[in-house]
Amino acid sequence: MNKLSIMEASVRKWERIIDGKGSDGGVVDCPPCRIFYMLVCFGCPIAQYTGKKFCKGSPYGAWYWHQLEEHDKIRKKVYCPECLRLAKEMHAFMIEIVEHLKAEKKKREDQNNRIEPG
Repeated sequence: MNKLSIMEASVRKWERIIDGKGSDGGVVDCPPCRIFYMLVCFGCPIAQYTGKKFCKGSPYGAWYWHQLEEHDKIRKKVYCPECLRLAKEMHAFMIEIVEHLKAEKKKREDQNNRIEPG
């Protein structure tokens, strides 16, 4: 699975959370974590985008701490309007990374398809 596909799966995960059809299990059900997290965070597209490991620099920290401090439940999902706002922030951030990866892919393809004058 390539990084673009992994991040598209993350977008779908957050869509399900926003729609009330899913929950967040952290590293257990995070598509990038399932591939790039084995006691260390290495190669994750989120970490590469933010320049920080373990989702630092992403909206995830605000979502996580709100869930812990306000709801203190094992299942992290939308319980209140603030949960919904934070889930939408995370969703938008995942889309931002997908768009970034698509732009990088297009740039690479354009460079590979460029005909050099001879």
